[in-house]
Amino acid sequence: MPVVKPISDQTRALTTIQKREEHIQRAIARGHDDLTNGRVRPWKQAKAEADRMRASRQPSPM
Repeated sequence: MPVVKPISDQTRALTTIQKREEHIQRAIARGHDDLTNGRVRPWKQAKAEADRMRASRQPSPM
């Protein structure tokens, strides 16, 4: 039966950093894909939609 060595703190930290970097790279790639395919809304339109969504989530005063 093979001996299983525990994962060191350094290896665990490196794995965490690599996962974050992969996540960031995927996000950048998605953003680039959206830009090149015209799926990005103008800033003012996106802000107005976000403001409406925030306002709808706030409890109404009595």
